[in-house]
Order: sequence, then structure tokens, then C-alpha cells
Amino acid sequence: MKKLILLSAFAALFLFALVSCEKKENANLDTLGNVQKENTEKNCYANPDDKYEYTVVPGMKQWQELASIDEAFEICQLPDDVLKSISTKGLIDALVHSPMFTGHYLLSSSSPVATWHRLYSKLNSAKELFNRENSGDILVEYYKEIDLSCINQSYNEIEKVTELERLFGIEFLFTKPEILKKISTQNKQELVKYLLKNYENNTNNYFTVIAIASVLYNDNYTPLVEYYKKNTNLYEMNILVGYFLDDNQRSEIISFAKLFIM
Repeated sequence: MKKLILLSAFAALFLFALVSCEKKENANLDTLGNVQKENTEKNCYANPDDKYEYTVVPGMKQWQELASIDEAFEICQLPDDVLKSISTKGLIDALVHSPMFTGHYLLSSSSPVATWHRLYSKLNSAKELFNRENSGDILVEYYKEIDLSCINQSYNEIEKVTELERLFGIEFLFTKPEILKKISTQNKQELVKYLLKNYENNTNNYFTVIAIASVLYNDNYTPLVEYYKKNTNLYEMNILVGYFLDDNQRSEIISFAKLFIM
């Protein structure tokens, strides 16, 4: 029953996206160039030299003609030659700007971690990223280049929802062991500095604190590990599921993080 509800929600979101795309297509003179130009002018993310441009995106007739979610994911897979030749920074950018990267995190209210991990498993760009030896450190560098103030100032309220969701998806990459094990303690400290900075600029985003907790726990940071040993239910809720029980617990994690980067 739960799967049926989730699939129905998924389908509803997809149909909503198609309707929205039709409006966007009319507003942008039916040309992909105008859509890309609009997005480039508001680019608040890293800009790799080998930036990948998807050939079919929302706003195009070909996208509207897709018959299913599976077809949408299929068209968002990177070609094999690109997958193996693109730089790791370019690969990260291609992943987070996949047309299917946003629009899904609300599908599972029971586990944001599981929802994002399931999404990553559907994109070959994510699978390739998890296999690259330099993925962790390059992802940290990519995250550091994200300009949250640009996101807040450059997008209208509807667009901002999508961009903040994109930010969630990037931060949840730091809950993946395949990524965390490839980041040195020094770079984890640098990452936590930027996670804290973004959290302080947007304290409503507790998902950032989930990423912080995952980084500290993966690094076996003793105060946090001991905290979770005494509160196993909180460990399961935070690290495995992706939720906090209350603001006090969030503050506890933030305190650990500030000590971690000293």
C-alpha cells in the first residue's frame, strides 16, 4: 500500500512537471538555447570546464512526450563515452543538474536518507561518482563553490524551492559511505565549516545538520560517537533515517561540529 501511495505521488509530481514545462517552453520561445541562457545567467554553482548539457530537458517537446518516469530517468543517463571521460567536477555538476535530480525528496516522509539514496541509484552519473577515487575531495571543493546568497537573491520563490532541494541533494551525498571514506579528516573539517556557514544562513534547513552529523560520525569523532552510544534511537533517526527529533538535538550536533573544526 505504501509503495502504491509513493508511486502515485511520484506520478503526480511528474505530471505537474510536464505541465510546468509547457508553460516554461512558451515563455522561452520554444528554444533550448534560451532556457540554457536563463539558467546560466543565474548559475550559483561551480562551473566546470567540461560542463555537460543534457540534450533533452523540461521545456522541450521531447520531454513532454516521455511516457513514463522510467523513460525520464533513461534519457537522463550519461552516454558511456562521456561517463568515462568527463572530469569528476564535471560529473558532479552533471549529476546535480540532471533534470531528474529534483522533485523527489518529498516522496518519502519516512526516510529522507533512503529517498535520496534511491534517487542516486537511478542515475549512472552517481554510480560513476561513487566509484571514483577522488570523488570525496572534489565533491567538497564543489560544495564550497556553491553560493547560497546567489540562490536566495537570483531566483523567485518557486524556483528557490527547486534550488534549495538541489542543495539538499548535494548535501545528502555526504551521507554516502562511498563518498565519506574518500575524504580526509582535514577536508572533512573544511567541509563542516562550509556546512555550518550555509546552515547559519538558512537555519530552517535541518537537512544540512544531517550531513554534518554523518560527516562527524564517519570520522569517528569521539564526542558524537559517545553521544549516539547513549542515544541509539537518535543515531537511527539522524544517521539512518535523516530526521531530528527537536531543536535542542540539532543544537547539540551544531555544538559538536564547532568543536570538530577547532
